[in-house]
Amino acid sequence: MEEANPTGARSALSEVLLVYVVVAVATFAITRLRWVAYLKDYVHLGVGALFLLVALRMTGRDRPALDRFGIALGGLLAPAEDSEDRPAGPLGIYDLGRLARRSLPSALRETGVALALAAVIFPPFFFGFAWWHGAQGWPRWSLPHDFASFAFAQLLVVALPEEVFFRGYVQTRLDDHFGRPSSKLFLKLGVHPASLVLQALLFALVHFVAIHNPARLAVFFPGLLFGVVRAWRGGVGAAIVLHALSNVYSDLLVRGWLR
Repeated sequence: MEEANPTGARSALSEVLLVYVVVAVATFAITRLRWVAYLKDYVHLGVGALFLLVALRMTGRDRPALDRFGIALGGLLAPAEDSEDRPAGPLGIYDLGRLARRSLPSALRETGVALALAAVIFPPFFFGFAWWHGAQGWPRWSLPHDFASFAFAQLLVVALPEEVFFRGYVQTRLDDHFGRPSSKLFLKLGVHPASLVLQALLFALVHFVAIHNPARLAVFFPGLLFGVVRAWRGGVGAAIVLHALSNVYSDLLVRGWLR
């Protein structure tokens, strides 16, 4: 393994741990608001905003930084280089059109990758879920009445902020600490195995902080998967879509078998 800069390594690890503690404490505080009747519906939005804003604050908003952290999202989070020289249009509609045009190809490509991975992963997960919970027969498939808004929220309020923070910011900075991997497989992926494991562990712990249920720690395993996908794709786009699909799929299985 190539030797990383000791000072830079220490500062990267210290930075991640300090930021994580602050985010975990803030997450704990925000999630306690679910006991307040008129605020409980905004808890997930508050936690998502926390993850996203902290990640963008720590990575910067210039295009090279966003690319390095894998969170440019096809230009979605990156300012256009020529935006200052072109009219925004009424209510910013021209800027919105240019944004959609430059991010659409990446969005379609990464969505296709996520759907292909889901087609491989979801069938064995189906049988594993049934075995683990002792479910009998086939699930009673039933969509929630607000399924479209639920799926949309899983994508934009849950998956996007969590992936930008954990697989974008945290995983990248952990790689700054651990340096280049010695394993050919992980060298090809461009990620250190310790970074994968630690970011997944931090991901699981913050879920436990939000809801004190040991079962929440099981998200360690999808956290590993999303970390591998982020490393393989060079960004968090496919991981975001796969994360949202996984949450929706898990919810359907719970509804079908356990409710």
